[in-house]
Amino acid sequence: MTKIEQNVLDLKDRKILYQLDINSRQSNVQIAKKIGLGKDVVNYRIKQLEQKGFIKGYYSVIDFYRLGYFSVRVYIKLINTSLEKEGEIFNFLINDKKVFYTCKIDGSFDIGIGTYVKSIYEFEEFYLKFKERYKKYIGKDQIAIFTKAYHFHRAYLLEKKHDELNPELIGGEIETECDKKDIEILKLIAGNARISIIEIAGKLKLPATTIAFRIKQLEKKKIIQANRFIFNFERYNHQYYKIDIILNETTRLKELINYAHLHPNIIYLDQTIGGSDFEFDIEVRNKEQFLQLIDELREKFPEIREWSYFNVREYKKLLYFPDN
Repeated sequence: MTKIEQNVLDLKDRKILYQLDINSRQSNVQIAKKIGLGKDVVNYRIKQLEQKGFIKGYYSVIDFYRLGYFSVRVYIKLINTSLEKEGEIFNFLINDKKVFYTCKIDGSFDIGIGTYVKSIYEFEEFYLKFKERYKKYIGKDQIAIFTKAYHFHRAYLLEKKHDELNPELIGGEIETECDKKDIEILKLIAGNARISIIEIAGKLKLPATTIAFRIKQLEKKKIIQANRFIFNFERYNHQYYKIDIILNETTRLKELINYAHLHPNIIYLDQTIGGSDFEFDIEVRNKEQFLQLIDELREKFPEIREWSYFNVREYKKLLYFPDN
């Protein structure tokens, strides 16, 4: 079998992945009813998707801005760095509690970093500590502050023309009160959105009914925005691009956001201070499909002055919750 043949999923698997992308905390029974399969079949297929590496894990999308945090992003271009040293740098970032994601990228930069902090001075403390160790390996860096992040859905899995669901939104809201037990629950589901109510109850020594009620309240308050799975897009023979666009004017920014929401291959949209005017992430079959998307975008929005991109090769860490 060729690599492509091995990595092709049938419609039933793609329907399961789509449901997990919408809500990975829904039960296998619920998924089975929605896609017309038996519960045992869904159980088996999910286990196969995990074992074959299509699903790398599950996480909850938590609006940490409502918990009093904000995010600062750093892109770094490495110089004079061996693979061993690069691995050491990634391990440092993975183990730092202020880092919620870090990824390996190709293009103008080599490493992407996202941090959770409560003040700019907290970020400064983290970055000074990082540079004390690795400054001589930093060729250049670029820092931006996230204001909002939109999470769309992988409509392309079912070859849909549009993302028909409302996006999840991180940022833009005031801080919401949470007690210690809520925080403990959030910590558990942030790194494993499929963890059961019973397991959470056992770990926290609380009744299962209390856990279920608290999770519903966290969802109602929009602190828990969604529950998703970590997709191995390379295993699915897809490529991941992040695109930065500079505009001549920003009067049609809402139209650009709506375009991104509807497009089946656009999965994230970032609004930043210090980044570009319009930033989004896509998963596509190949570079040809990527360039077709860019051509379509430039035709619809002639105010685009310039654009650039890089490839995300792999997420080394992805945890939507402050661990500090």
